[in-house]
Amino acid sequence: MKNIPLIGIMVSQGKDLKPILQTYERYKGRLPVRLFTFTPQDIHWKKRTIQGLCLENKMWIKRRFRFPDAVYNRCYQKKTQMVQRLETYLGSRKCFNRVTRIDKWRLYQELIDSDLHQYAPETSVYHPDQLRELLQEEKRLILKPCFGSQGKKVYMVEKTEHHLFKIYEDTFTPLYTSYNENEFFQEIGQLVAKKRFLIQQMIYFARVDDKVVDFRILVQKEATGCWKITKGISRIAPYHFYITNRAESIHEMDEVLEALSCPSSDYESLYQNISLISIKIAQLLDERIGLLGEIGIDLAIDRDGDLWIIEVNGKPQKPIYLKLQGKQRAGIDSVYKFPLEYAYFLSQT
Repeated sequence: MKNIPLIGIMVSQGKDLKPILQTYERYKGRLPVRLFTFTPQDIHWKKRTIQGLCLENKMWIKRRFRFPDAVYNRCYQKKTQMVQRLETYLGSRKCFNRVTRIDKWRLYQELIDSDLHQYAPETSVYHPDQLRELLQEEKRLILKPCFGSQGKKVYMVEKTEHHLFKIYEDTFTPLYTSYNENEFFQEIGQLVAKKRFLIQQMIYFARVDDKVVDFRILVQKEATGCWKITKGISRIAPYHFYITNRAESIHEMDEVLEALSCPSSDYESLYQNISLISIKIAQLLDERIGLLGEIGIDLAIDRDGDLWIIEVNGKPQKPIYLKLQGKQRAGIDSVYKFPLEYAYFLSQT
């Protein structure tokens, strides 16, 4: 047992210990690693031990472990102090997914300071004066929180030619309308509250069967420490939605790319471009924000066939890939196995 690397999977809450461990034990196959799950509260820094959950002789057991050879961070957190502290005990580059809640403003700044800048929608930090000015130039704009997730609190705002102000949430049916500009900004203020929001260029997504679609690309490091696209899927929104957060159906990316109704819907070139951009995003963030092992990238193709980076998720939600049916589920094992292979790779370096 001494020669088998010990891999810790750090999760946010105690209730996650068993389901997360069950999942990764199921998919680890013959990979020669010993797994356990733990929360940050389970770490005993002075004794250099961790109280964790493991599977022994088909039984779930809580026991005390030494510090592991590598840690797979599955906590959803903004700050990196915990990972940094772990690294002082484990050594550098032994704990991956340093950042799991990626600040969308930081992401935008990194993108525009790279050769990916043309794929980033124009973005600015929300301020009423800035929104007022931009609405003079653009018919519609998007408001989204810097640390939002799952498409929550993503609003579309509009000022019509007749000076009617509208606010939308999820669908193209207005949530709020008013001719009174002051009341409109008061309503926006209540929605935004004291959270940091961004103002973003409106992207008109390409459609399939008159329903907007986007693409979620899972990019992971595998056994050699190199980035690889594990799975690409497309989410199709319900009719009359401008966002895919409540997807009506999930499909393989290839299938939807071929069905796209946009001028440059050349399947091969779109696929190659998506693949190239996804790997470049992963490499860029890995270099700029700290050691990563996986990210989920949301991309969209607009009505003119142009590609846009919508969002990057530092803690990809993997159950979405299990919604694929039949042959589309091919490769699902890798979604869960690659992080373990990468943890094994780190344990050997």
